[in-house]
Amino acid sequence: MKYFLFSTLGDTSNDDYCFTSDTPEGGIDSWDLIAGYRISDEYPDGIEEVTLKLEDQFPGLVLASYVGNPNQMLAFSKKAADLIISIAQSEIEVIPFTLLTPKGKVYSNDYVFINPVGAIDCINWKETDCARRKNGDVSSFDKLVLDKKKIDNPPHLFRLKHLTNAYIFSEVLTKSLLDENHTNLIFSEIEMA
Repeated sequence: MKYFLFSTLGDTSNDDYCFTSDTPEGGIDSWDLIAGYRISDEYPDGIEEVTLKLEDQFPGLVLASYVGNPNQMLAFSKKAADLIISIAQSEIEVIPFTLLTPKGKVYSNDYVFINPVGAIDCINWKETDCARRKNGDVSSFDKLVLDKKKIDNPPHLFRLKHLTNAYIFSEVLTKSLLDENHTNLIFSEIEMA
């Protein structure tokens, strides 16, 4: 099976789609959404209402299946998220949020953050070209390669250990999303060795 890296920026060639560099306000922050931890463990009493604001410098107002952002958050329409969850075969938390206009008015209540919990140790370190922090996490990479010996029946959506803000979608999930005509989704195939 092929695997694809999901671009959280979305389709940057289409300025019509909603895009924001803002981070969530309310119950969670962007770190909660990219660390791979179970958010419900951090907020045992529940998560407050969450909002995400569009910004004036990004004029796109088309509500696509995904809201592009540079903060590595998975901000999907509810319809796209439902499809992902139905196929993923992994633990995924869903956090509803309200998308706001730059002036703070409600623009849509039809979006959720999805949080794939956990991470799989399957980077091929010999073939991957990356910089690493002292704790072993990847700080940046020029080439990312998965180790086919370490991948044994993974779920259709998962995070990488040491690179939890990278989201790997299986060929099955990628095809399902594209076949259903979901928009603003950019995938690049990942080499396996």
